[in-house]
Amino acid sequence: MNNKHEQRLEELEEVLQRTLNKVKELENRKIELPTIPDYTLQFSELKEGIARHNLAYPAVKIQTQILELQKNIDAIPKRIPIQHYYHFTDRSKGSIIAGIILLISCALSVGIAISLWKENRKLNDNSVKFRMIRQSYPNISHWADTIYNHDPKAMERLTKRLEDGY
Repeated sequence: MNNKHEQRLEELEEVLQRTLNKVKELENRKIELPTIPDYTLQFSELKEGIARHNLAYPAVKIQTQILELQKNIDAIPKRIPIQHYYHFTDRSKGSIIAGIILLISCALSVGIAISLWKENRKLNDNSVKFRMIRQSYPNISHWADTIYNHDPKAMERLTKRLEDGY
């Protein structure tokens, strides 16, 4: 145990010695400060330039300028009337034509959609009617299918003639 203490003590002495060496090294180091340039010549030129220009401005002139500025501010109306003119120019001709074309195509699309919707409704109604006949009278529906498949154009003419009452 004594040996450990001695060894520990030697380590601490060694660390202390190293620290002292670094401190001495830092103390011996020379610090070089940058040299500050001499600006006295430039400062004297600036002083001469300022002295040449008379910067003293009389208080009376300042007061008159403030009063003139106040008069100008009071002369400005609180509300400035603005009129907007909306008109069409030659440049807007293309936009107007494009808008009209879009409006017409939209109207046509809606008309076609309504027409197709009505036609689809009629076809659905006829489909339900034909399916009812097929379920109730299978022989008659088989006869109609057979004749129609044999000559569709003749069946169409016959149906139109029967509907017209001939």
